[in-house]
Amino acid sequence: MNKIKILIADDIEETRNVIKKILSLDGNLFEVVGEAENGEEVLNLIPKVKPDIVLMDINMPVLNGLEATEKITEEYPSVIVIIMSVQAENEYLKRAMFHGAKEYIIKPFNYENLTETIKKTYEKYKERQMKLLKTEERDREGKIMAFYSSKGGVGKSILALNTAIILSKDEKKKILLIDMDLPFGDLSVLVNKYNQKTILDVIEDGQLDSYESVKPYLYKYNETLDMLFAPGKPESAEYITKDSIEKIMKLFKKEYDVIIIDTAVNFNDNTLYLLDYAEKIFLVSTMEIVSLKNTKLGMRIMQSLGYDKKKVKLVINRFTTSYGISKRDIEEVFEDGIFAIIPEEDKTVNISVNKGMPFSAATNYNKQKISKALEVMCRNLSK
Repeated sequence: MNKIKILIADDIEETRNVIKKILSLDGNLFEVVGEAENGEEVLNLIPKVKPDIVLMDINMPVLNGLEATEKITEEYPSVIVIIMSVQAENEYLKRAMFHGAKEYIIKPFNYENLTETIKKTYEKYKERQMKLLKTEERDREGKIMAFYSSKGGVGKSILALNTAIILSKDEKKKILLIDMDLPFGDLSVLVNKYNQKTILDVIEDGQLDSYESVKPYLYKYNETLDMLFAPGKPESAEYITKDSIEKIMKLFKKEYDVIIIDTAVNFNDNTLYLLDYAEKIFLVSTMEIVSLKNTKLGMRIMQSLGYDKKKVKLVINRFTTSYGISKRDIEEVFEDGIFAIIPEEDKTVNISVNKGMPFSAATNYNKQKISKALEVMCRNLSK
């Protein structure tokens, strides 16, 4: 039998220690996977430690136990909440159950009282929990978003990188950015990390069996954003097969909420697989006539592949009216419309590229027009 994974939420350290000591007496049945001092910490920990049960104190700072239980019921319905309280009044406990708790236990409690409550509650809701967990895992499978362009030099990689950083500001989501421009990927340069491990190292070391084996090859940009870089040499791309990419993507899809792929500027087998695999494709163009022409051709190829307008989204980067082409001109050419318009802000972008410091990570990024436009695009992703 698998151990029952328990997250303890109580703002008093002494109480948490007592609970841990009681549960450790039956270590073959229980595993404490985390501790929290308030409801907000509980919500941040759940996706990381994946508990079966949360032992939730009611009176906690920041976000109390009832508020946290209600949010858990909405966001993580497979997690069983057992309320801990010193108050035994029926009305008070009814409120706890109304907010989604499955059971309650009155403090102070002894070994038998605590362990029996946990075991009986878990057994009662285990089958339902497993069904909900499977549903959650299906729902949670990472949304795959690919950035593609029919012509190089349009700022595709910069958009992919900064989109990933903006999305990573949501602490409840895990984001992965993958550089799949295998011959000429430069995401490692854009974040000033030249000597990091790459996808080629993963494959050469034979580490495709599990996510845990791939994890050491990822660069952790921040607490919620990981990156996997392309090889440093163009000739290395030929050693990375479609089969290897398929294995890696299947491992990642179960571990991340959003996966952003920066693709190559071609339609080879690897790129086509990634475009097929993606839920959304951001087709990036600039205002130059050659870029718009190639984007139109790329759009036609995608239509021939069976991609509809829900999947392929046109993004106009470096937007300016100084090129003699207006927004209306573009809309007439691309009848399905423009998903996002990112204004030209060359100075901001060039400084960020040369320093290896993405502009969306700057403290004053909200003041920049380009960042505001990307924020709007990111908000529209879920619509």
